[in-house]
Amino acid sequence: MFYSMTGYGNGTATLRDLEVLCEIKSVNNRFIEITFRGYSLPNEFEEHIKTQIKKFFLRGSFEVKINDNFQSEHSYKINHKSLQNLKDSIHSTKDFQGNDLRLSDLKDIPGLLVVTTSKKDISTLGKKALNLALKNLADSRAAEGTKIEKIVFNKLAFLSKAHMRLSRSAPSLLQHRLKSIKKKLVQKNINLRKDDLSSEISTLALKHDIAEELERISFHMDSLKKLLKLKSAHGKKMDFILQELFREVNTLSVKIEKPDLKDLALTMKLKVEELREQAQNLE
Repeated sequence: MFYSMTGYGNGTATLRDLEVLCEIKSVNNRFIEITFRGYSLPNEFEEHIKTQIKKFFLRGSFEVKINDNFQSEHSYKINHKSLQNLKDSIHSTKDFQGNDLRLSDLKDIPGLLVVTTSKKDISTLGKKALNLALKNLADSRAAEGTKIEKIVFNKLAFLSKAHMRLSRSAPSLLQHRLKSIKKKLVQKNINLRKDDLSSEISTLALKHDIAEELERISFHMDSLKKLLKLKSAHGKKMDFILQELFREVNTLSVKIEKPDLKDLALTMKLKVEELREQAQNLE
């Protein structure tokens, strides 16, 4: 089964009048990368989120956002000792004419006005919301993976047919090259002995023989098909196999000179490139 690295999941947990929402977005990444937005979370809860994501997924870049509907309450307290010190300092100096102090005078002086903001521990509800978000994210990535799976199998089907056609046409490629060489010799009025011509053809046949490339392409395609039968196809391994497949198809397209077959080999090369793009989005 295919799993994309692109997806979205959310989850909500409520208790009485408190509601916690967790949203997770994921995109491509070679490794696991986790960032947090929104609510400032306790370190212990952040570590729990990271651990759970690593349990669910192999790789990807994850953006986690936690929000709640709790209205923060603020309490205010005046530091009377510091305030008295301030008054004494004002009385002892002649630089100030008035002795009356207002709240606006105190609010910008460090330590005089202490503001405390109450915070609600949302870890318990947050974990419930997180579990729902992770499940929905996994479902989302699986749905995207199913779309990629169809694309991959269609392109592999084309490659299999193209490989079969090239395998059947390989013997005719030598005859095509032989005709091409003879035509050039005639045009240049060059006469070669039969033995010399045979030697030249043998050398060119070895140089442009595609049997080895076709065999390796077949091997890599079999490896891909085995990988795709696994319950969780690993994108990294798939990308590695496709990299090797691309190398062989590229060599194949260089060796072939017959126009229709060369076009087929070049199309195979394009399909492998497109497969690599899809593999880079797989987990």
